[in-house]
Amino acid sequence: MKKIFLFFIATILIAAAAFSAYFVWDRILILEYAPKYSAAALYCSSDENTGAEIKFKFSPSARAKRKIPLYEMQELSKEGKTRVVFRNVPAMTKQFDYSQISANIFVEKLDYVIQGSDLILEIERKGPYIPAEISEGTDTISIIFKPGNKNYPVISGQSPADSSTLPPGKRKIGFLVKLDGELKTLDVFFQGQKITASSTKIASGRYLIEFKETIEKDKEYSVRTIATDNRERTSISGWTFEGQLAIETILGRDRFNYLGWWGQVNSDDVPVRKDSKTSSEQTGTLSSINRVKVLGEVFGEEKDGNNVWYKIDGGRYPGSYIFSGSVTPIEQPQPPKNFTIPQEVIEGDYWIDVDLTKKILTLFLYDKPIFATYVSPGKDANPTPVGTFNVWYKLKKTEMRGGPPIISYRYDLPNVPYVMYYNDSYGIHGAYWHDKFGTQQSAGCTNATIGDSQFLFEKTGPKLEGEKMSIFSSKENPGTVVRNHE
Repeated sequence: MKKIFLFFIATILIAAAAFSAYFVWDRILILEYAPKYSAAALYCSSDENTGAEIKFKFSPSARAKRKIPLYEMQELSKEGKTRVVFRNVPAMTKQFDYSQISANIFVEKLDYVIQGSDLILEIERKGPYIPAEISEGTDTISIIFKPGNKNYPVISGQSPADSSTLPPGKRKIGFLVKLDGELKTLDVFFQGQKITASSTKIASGRYLIEFKETIEKDKEYSVRTIATDNRERTSISGWTFEGQLAIETILGRDRFNYLGWWGQVNSDDVPVRKDSKTSSEQTGTLSSINRVKVLGEVFGEEKDGNNVWYKIDGGRYPGSYIFSGSVTPIEQPQPPKNFTIPQEVIEGDYWIDVDLTKKILTLFLYDKPIFATYVSPGKDANPTPVGTFNVWYKLKKTEMRGGPPIISYRYDLPNVPYVMYYNDSYGIHGAYWHDKFGTQQSAGCTNATIGDSQFLFEKTGPKLEGEKMSIFSSKENPGTVVRNHE
């Protein structure tokens, strides 16, 4: 009995193995002799009046009875995509022309992948979203997108726009949706992920859409929106932008070459604070007649969707902070393009050029300009002297008293910093009593910001060593050449 049972089991196993082998071989034969096609992308065209067409040509294998493959089309309306699967198309012999895709007004992105023996095409749509249609030719297949009409939703007023940037930090991003009706549904995707956005009706058929996201510097971001009105009309829009400090797009990445960049205060009674937040102690105020030199761009308290603050140099509030929205960039001081090196200067020496007309001071290392900044020379009643001089005496700080010979006012200024006398009592020094650099303000000296005057003091001769507070020039420790000109 036992032998019979074992024989029965063995027979079943042999039969199962034979059937499996037959099934596998049968599948191999089916796959081997199944009809196959290769695809060639012909074009991806678009026209605002007629719509878009994506056209393929197919080359069938010898066993194929049809000149085009079987296919399935699926609309992924929640993602704003159309997907087409072509069966038994394991090869793509000609790719799409990228320039045609990038210029297409109805196609945002077109991707394809060969999965097993199928060609899967995924089309990210833009503009009016109407289900795609298929048109068959003898050996071609066209995917057609109709253009819709003017009643479809319009997504516009995007901020930032296609080519703009957005400052780093937690940012508010907004755009408008215009409809001939009411907004029914809205899907917003940020970096490919669906997010929550607020929708505010601001007028009939007008909606303001806003959301906040953290933006990093030098990183590209994408926003994609699908809006549907109460008549089931859907439109899609998308755009990209780069996270940068906004000022970088205006002044460039080399704006700190000369220790900082210059801006004009654009309103009155602007508070200046010890830190980058409105609760910080106020050190003073600036007005629209003032300029500041921006030493750094930092992230602080957010105001009106902007959290960029500026650390500033200047006369009265060096090292303080001002909200970036209160400062407008101005034309930056540039070294002279044409200059003559004073004959007293030898190679390896620093020397100073002061353009009294432009109110720009430039520090040269022989023939190379290494620093340029705005300064305040003397007023017309007591102008800064023109000529070539040498610094003869330097002091880290000193008291200045006196007044112009013609004008009746007098000054008494203690602890004037970083003084470089070059012509009797005329000199270059820091000014802590005003922030009007780039205009005539002095009684004949050349006023600079506190930071700029310290930089010049440390670069120029005579060199002041150790704890000394002052030094006279000498043959061994000569003073730097200063050339003033109009």
